[in-house]
Amino acid sequence: MRYRNTKTGAVIDSPCTISGGDWIVYDENEVIQDKNKKDNNEENQEQEDSQESDEVAELSKKEIMQELDALGIKYNPKANKQELYDLMMKGR
Repeated sequence: MRYRNTKTGAVIDSPCTISGGDWIVYDENEVIQDKNKKDNNEENQEQEDSQESDEVAELSKKEIMQELDALGIKYNPKANKQELYDLMMKGR
């Protein structure tokens, strides 16, 4: 049976059952599927980050602080624009 170490990525063949630690049963089909899932998740995250960055760029820090005031959310006026924006988005 083949096993893969999740930390190192090492693959070994062993006639004995290996359990515990960071070893999992190695199946090339599952590894390929996991890699595709990771790639898709990374692409989606990049798209979300890009969209969020565009939204932050459209707003001024003053506008974000006004929105936080309107929502009744306390904030540090010395915080940077991104931190204030994130706080605003959590409050909505």
